[in-house]
Amino acid sequence: MVTATLTQTANFNGVGGNETMKAPSDASDVDRELEQVNALMRNSLNAADHWPAQAASLYHLETGGSQLRARLALLSGMAFKSSSAHRIAAAAASELIHNASLVHDDLCDGDSERRGQPSVWKRDNPGVALCTGDLLLTAAFRAALYSDLPEHSLALIQLLTERSGQVIAGQSIELAARGTHHQRRDPSVAEYLQATLAKTAPLIALPLEAAAMGGDITQQQCEHLHRFAKAVGLAYQIIDDLDDLEIGCAQRLQPDHYHCYHAWPCHWPVRPQRLANQRLANPASQAMRRATRHASAALARGETLIQHFPNVLGTSLQAVLATLRRRLDEHQKAMAVYADQVPVPNQGVQAMTEQTL
Repeated sequence: MVTATLTQTANFNGVGGNETMKAPSDASDVDRELEQVNALMRNSLNAADHWPAQAASLYHLETGGSQLRARLALLSGMAFKSSSAHRIAAAAASELIHNASLVHDDLCDGDSERRGQPSVWKRDNPGVALCTGDLLLTAAFRAALYSDLPEHSLALIQLLTERSGQVIAGQSIELAARGTHHQRRDPSVAEYLQATLAKTAPLIALPLEAAAMGGDITQQQCEHLHRFAKAVGLAYQIIDDLDDLEIGCAQRLQPDHYHCYHAWPCHWPVRPQRLANQRLANPASQAMRRATRHASAALARGETLIQHFPNVLGTSLQAVLATLRRRLDEHQKAMAVYADQVPVPNQGVQAMTEQTL
């Protein structure tokens, strides 16, 4: 990651709407603008470095990450001919909101590591992590002020408000459902889809929409971007949940090992299918097939929508989908190996299993 200084951000307001818009020709152009994005992200925190939330925010940002959302914002802005100032502001704002969600997610989930380093709540304490996520969130709105025109800044702030509110509300659905085992109520498929799309799709749509709105995007293209984000968001969340599995560990393949809005219990069969010999199929294998088919169908919807976007953006989005498909294939292959090693239940186990369903 590039470590930026405040000097690099001193003249952000000097990049105005009258600049010559030159479409970047290769990845190096994106990397150059990404340096400015990193600088703006840090400058937008706007607090003394020794304050705990500021220090923790800088620590979290220095852990790196793919910066996928920043890159998507830059590419989207380039594709739809937004100014450099606007797409940099949109990229910084999108990354800051994403990182705020990560800090809060680690706190809510009790995850002690993020990107191979101690998570903020583990390094400091839960209270500092809460403040850190809040500081990163507010910094996103400050970054939006560095767009090229006042009307673009206002539109960007409005979009940030909508998308961040959707993510917070969506995450609250999952958190509210976490109780003791006796309080557990498994959601319907419709409820699962609603919660999953609400907490995931907005932060995929945000960088694509935010950067493009400073350019010449049409209303129809904006709708296509939103539909693409919903398709990819659903696929991503299912695949990300499957990453939690430890194939070969019986306990971690049980649906009640995960919260009820996790993809694994939501795709677990209510009643296992019967094989040709009338024995029960492996329910874990069935769950994997159902989950991967669901994710694959969502990716197919995303692939269909790519044709509506300019090539500079469509090529990059296709690479994102290809990466998700490879991850999906890896899960299918791992489960196939596991299923071959696990014997089909005998009649006694079959009867016991049926009694518990």
